[in-house]
Amino acid sequence: MKKFLRIFPVVITTCISAHRLGEPKIYFDMVMMDEASQCNSAVSLVPIIRGSNLMLVGDPQQLSPVILLDPKANQTLKAKYQVSQEYDYIENSIYKTYLACDSVSDEILLSYHYRCHRKIIDFNNKKYYNDKLKIRSQVCESQPLVYVDLADGSTEEKNTAPAEAAQILNYILQNRDKKIGVITPFVSQKEYINSVLLDNGILDVQCGTVHAFQGDEKDVILFSLAVTDQTHAKTYSWLKNNKELINVATSRAKEKLVLLSSSQNLRRLHGTDEEDDLYELVEYIRTNGASEVTPKAAATRALGIKPYSTETEAAFLTTLNHALGNILVAGSKYTIHKEVPISHVFDGSEEHNDLFYTGRFDFVVYQRVRSTKEMPVLAIELDGKEHIEEEAVRLRDQKKAELCQRYDFELIRVENSYARRYHYMKDILIEYFRKL
Repeated sequence: MKKFLRIFPVVITTCISAHRLGEPKIYFDMVMMDEASQCNSAVSLVPIIRGSNLMLVGDPQQLSPVILLDPKANQTLKAKYQVSQEYDYIENSIYKTYLACDSVSDEILLSYHYRCHRKIIDFNNKKYYNDKLKIRSQVCESQPLVYVDLADGSTEEKNTAPAEAAQILNYILQNRDKKIGVITPFVSQKEYINSVLLDNGILDVQCGTVHAFQGDEKDVILFSLAVTDQTHAKTYSWLKNNKELINVATSRAKEKLVLLSSSQNLRRLHGTDEEDDLYELVEYIRTNGASEVTPKAAATRALGIKPYSTETEAAFLTTLNHALGNILVAGSKYTIHKEVPISHVFDGSEEHNDLFYTGRFDFVVYQRVRSTKEMPVLAIELDGKEHIEEEAVRLRDQKKAELCQRYDFELIRVENSYARRYHYMKDILIEYFRKL
């Protein structure tokens, strides 16, 4: 193996094929794993064990690995071998596992986006990327967002929409000069559309589920939702907040994103649910990007949001609860919540401070004033080295401090190295409550 590497110092392989590279020991200075957010932990260890250093490249906001392990068997094995949530084989890719367990290594956002028309990617940027993407695409298209409302959303088969397939065929026939991709959430709709295209002699356009398009791009993406009168609430519940599916499907389009669905059935299934990414996407396209997009927090330091499943922060929560329980006077009941949106703590609005709507406090201590009501009394931030070294993080901390000062709200900052120090936290809390 050493002789081989002297001749070929760079080797490109898949995770599974890496087992052919000698014995399971270190040969390489660096292992670089692309699309790491799609790699499961087991096969990822095959190349990882062969390198001194590791770089994981991927997007945890996009597709996760497809795991065939039975969920009940997964839970049984977790309980038997005391496997923590960070290492859950079904729930986590190798990228997410490292992100949750490693609070020291840098996570860097590749922030420049060049593919999609600004109006297309702006939904994803606001919804999934904390508005951190710097959009540099040069695409010029007068109508990048198109919504096709199928008034007749009825069908005889579940997860199949013939009316959408007919519209897709017409669009492709009228736009043969464009590179077009067709995406749908359902295998049955994929097969139906492909049969319609084949029957009409269209061989250069394929319909696929979102997994077929990961890493791909097209001039135009036709997104067929296949939400019909046969769609049940349980199916829609799986679809409506499937951020990986929605994020990948929409961000494959360079010039134009065409979404086909039935407004009548979407309204029926949406009901009064506040959290519905799919319905927000439909409204965004229908209003040509004018509707409000509510951000969805992501557990990633690269987007300025901490992953809260780390052992350090779990230990801090335990320490904080213990300290709080031992210093309070009789009759006062306090609770602690983590990752609390700033807008939930303060009454009011801040038009010129975007952090008010997108930022979060690491931990907030609440006092129970009535049996069903809690009042926030102070916030605690757990700071790593990025709060000292990274200018963007320091500026965000400054904005957060200014907000707290404006609302006369106590904010305490603690270095994460003190996460397990019970007496340190107890002294801080004693000092705070003494001032009340």
